[in-house]
Amino acid sequence: MKIESINRKFRKLAGWILRHRLFVAGVFTGIVALSFVGAKRIVMKTSFDDYFVSGDSILRKTNEFKSIFGNDYYVAVLVKSKDIFSKRSLTLIRELSNELKDSLSYADKVTSLTDLEFTVGTEDGIAIEQIVPDEIPSDKAALNVIRQKAYSKPEMAKKLVSHDGKMTWIVVKLRPFPEDSVWKKTSDIAPDMLTGKEAGHIIGKAKYAELSPNAAGMPYMGYEKFVYLQSEMMRLLAFAFFVSIVVMLIVTRSLRGVLAPLLTSACALLIGFGIIGWLGLYIDMSTAMIAVILTFACSIAYNIHLYNFFKTRFVETGKQRLSIAEAMGETGWGVLLSGLTTVAAMMTFLSMEIVPMKAIGINTSLCLLAVLGTCLFVTPIMLSLGKDRKPTPDISRSFEGYIGDRFVQFGRFVLRNHRVIILSSVVLTVFCGIGLFFVEPAFDLEKTIGRKVPYVKRFLDLSNTELGSMYAYDLMITLPHDNDAKNPENLKRLDKLGSIVDGYKLTKRHNSITDIVKDMNCTLNGNDPRFYRIPDRADMVAQLLLLYENAGGTESEYWMDYDYRRLRLQLELNNYNSHEAEREMQALQTEARRMFPGAQVSAVGSLPQFTAMESYVVRGQMWSMLLSVLVIGIILVLIFGNWKVGLVGMIPNIAPAIIVGGMMGWLGYPLDMMTASLIPMVLGIAVDDTIHFINHCHVAFDRCGDYTTAISRTFRTEGLAIVMSTVIISATFAGFIPSEAAQMYKWGVLAVLGMVSALLADLFLTPILLRDLRVLGKDKTSIINIQNNK
Repeated sequence: MKIESINRKFRKLAGWILRHRLFVAGVFTGIVALSFVGAKRIVMKTSFDDYFVSGDSILRKTNEFKSIFGNDYYVAVLVKSKDIFSKRSLTLIRELSNELKDSLSYADKVTSLTDLEFTVGTEDGIAIEQIVPDEIPSDKAALNVIRQKAYSKPEMAKKLVSHDGKMTWIVVKLRPFPEDSVWKKTSDIAPDMLTGKEAGHIIGKAKYAELSPNAAGMPYMGYEKFVYLQSEMMRLLAFAFFVSIVVMLIVTRSLRGVLAPLLTSACALLIGFGIIGWLGLYIDMSTAMIAVILTFACSIAYNIHLYNFFKTRFVETGKQRLSIAEAMGETGWGVLLSGLTTVAAMMTFLSMEIVPMKAIGINTSLCLLAVLGTCLFVTPIMLSLGKDRKPTPDISRSFEGYIGDRFVQFGRFVLRNHRVIILSSVVLTVFCGIGLFFVEPAFDLEKTIGRKVPYVKRFLDLSNTELGSMYAYDLMITLPHDNDAKNPENLKRLDKLGSIVDGYKLTKRHNSITDIVKDMNCTLNGNDPRFYRIPDRADMVAQLLLLYENAGGTESEYWMDYDYRRLRLQLELNNYNSHEAEREMQALQTEARRMFPGAQVSAVGSLPQFTAMESYVVRGQMWSMLLSVLVIGIILVLIFGNWKVGLVGMIPNIAPAIIVGGMMGWLGYPLDMMTASLIPMVLGIAVDDTIHFINHCHVAFDRCGDYTTAISRTFRTEGLAIVMSTVIISATFAGFIPSEAAQMYKWGVLAVLGMVSALLADLFLTPILLRDLRVLGKDKTSIINIQNNK
């Protein structure tokens, strides 16, 4: 490859840009304006249904479940009082129940102490009544009657009221959410987020404060997470940007050296997000954060390389436009190649099986391409703002000259101590490689995010109460024939299955149609506890269900379909760990298939979807990393026309990936969607400096024909830029370390570890590999010695 010829083209490009500054700036301003309009069209995704590609098996099963049983999302509010059976508490519970039912946009049915299907025996069979009358009494005797009724059915009471009478649930079942094309006509917020927002507004009212309401359910939890992440990411990004700006001011000692990366980042993000908005691509808070931070990091890196060379030449020549042209000529090709390899690394996320990870690949690639465009076309214009000045008489006495000499000395030290460096690198890599075996792929609310986050603490405290549960999911059993669901044997199997899952580590309790059938049987038999069971005869089961429906009962439709072919078992969890939850779901389905031979069994709902997503992330992360290595290696081989260049380009960057993964294992950091995105991202950024080093060494070697001289020249021109870009990028990532969310903190720590290890690999390993493997061919000194010997 004729790099000198390519460099001349970049010099000509710089000259053309500077001659047509107004035209380029005008076109760029138009693109930014158009992108601003597009960015306003973005709608953040929030539902787990959006996480899966069309046709995914678990999404298909969940959609089938929803078409039969309705929405699996719900909102539950746990209320506390010194005595929930006092008139004051019952009045507030009724008001809160009614307001939730009337004010939640998608509310379907409310179950609470004041709105409850309570079956009683009558001469004609059964009746359904309320245990709290329309006019709530104030005398103790009447209130004690209400209390006695609430505890008269032990199985119902343990799910609804606490033993001490101080807590009770209000549960709101939700109607199915409409399609995107429907709700977007009337709202700018997704139905689940809207429901969570509305629930939070209601329970936050002052008049309910004495009930200490604490909500649960995916809509409310999702909204609380969204609000927290939105404020936290803005705070962390602001802090990260502030830290990086301070560091840039220190290392560049120039306002122009700070403004160029900032403007490039802002414009590139706006262009990238504008394209996302115009095309209607998927984006959520996490994918947006990764796109923002990677765009900012790469913008800094690319600009630092351009600015460092420009600054050095400007000090030497004092001529601004000449310095810009030479900077573009010497670094433009390296910047372009670095950007394309990073894009290639991020595009490997398309191999993953879930939409957010694919979106990370597409969204970050769009932003990175925008960074390349702004860096190569706008940065030269910004650097040209100013006047020429007198050149420095003795460059060696300038800061740039002094630092260049120090890097030359460092390069010679590295080449002299190559054996020790290689051995140390191998030992460190092996140590971290062992740590890879201890990485746990899991999402655990307490471990992953932590109690320091207010909304997490509230949910964990709620789940630790007698009644509280954090999440719920469903098991759908599709039997071979219609009416099989009314078969007493199948109902007994379902009841037994419920007893089995109650023994699982994460399970708090279960709910199913058997609760209704057993309660009806007990009620018809004088509330004799011995009859709290499934009847043995099929006609008796049918009669119980008919009596229930004739009495006005509606709960059964949530647990059994109209064809009496499908059964639903709901499991409420007291805690969640995706790894443990996956084991329990698999065990549950295995047990259900054994107990219901010939039936189709599926764990469905948002929680199984999230659990499956974590599994997809683990597999996808490995494929993404391997593909990143392969794709970047192939690109380097094709560009430089030498397989050894691909090898040298990848060895220093595979090591940091192993170090990041290994430290995750040794530090006990779980592998989740955030950390899974890190290794390919670090790999994509880390290879940039390697490319710059190889590219400049290639040019220097072509000019001098000697490895030692070429490496020394490369250290002089690129050493400071490599260190500066890594320090600033690391400072940006370090801005996430102060976060109270463990996930953010760990992501920041691992990102800094990855960048520092990549820097050390570039400074210590790359020059040794270039020289010892003779990547660029035999040096001229060797050839001359061979000819003289002949």
